[in-house]
Amino acid sequence: PPSPPPSLLPSLLPLHTALADPPRTSLTDRSGNYVVDIQKAAAGLEDPLAEPEGAFSTISAALAVAPAGSTVLVRAGTYTERVFVTRPGIQLLAEPGAVVAWRSDKPYEAALTVDLSEAASGGSVTISGLTVRHSSPSIAQNYAVYVPPPSRAASATKVELRDLDVSSSSGSGLGVEGGDVTLLSSKVHDCRNHGLVFLGPSARGAVRGCELAKNKLNGVLLR
Repeated sequence: PPSPPPSLLPSLLPLHTALADPPRTSLTDRSGNYVVDIQKAAAGLEDPLAEPEGAFSTISAALAVAPAGSTVLVRAGTYTERVFVTRPGIQLLAEPGAVVAWRSDKPYEAALTVDLSEAASGGSVTISGLTVRHSSPSIAQNYAVYVPPPSRAASATKVELRDLDVSSSSGSGLGVEGGDVTLLSSKVHDCRNHGLVFLGPSARGAVRGCELAKNKLNGVLLR
């Protein structure tokens, strides 16, 4: 066919260039953060969705691929999942209105668990801004937020929980059975059992600027 007139070439070249550009495949946003957005789940999209501001539909999916040293940003919304942080060096930062809600008829199911029992090294873990709602029928380890003993390699890891809002209709708000855990500027309230529980010789930490209210048993239990 005849070549297009020279005057049309400038308008055709940008179209050709745009079609040739490969799709974005990064798992993070432009700042290197792993973003969780409940709107991805509402739209039935897969994890992750490759787009200019790539995002995951669940917190668990983002944590599964985020390496040590990463920041996971959680957008506002209600996430009906159990969340496990298993690597030191993770920051899990939530926007106002980000809720982890877990209700189960099975025992021993915390909504949020920081489990460094198999970690090969130490570091720090920071979780900030989450609202946690929990119900799971059990006697032992009935916590909305649970921190079991870390591995020997991670025994010096510092876990910082900041600006949380925690409640359990079946058990206690926070259970620390090992490690160094600091709770800052948080609310733990309306728990069926205790507000905070520190159990065992390796459980240590601090509580600063927190509100403990309307928990049926002790505000803080040390044993």
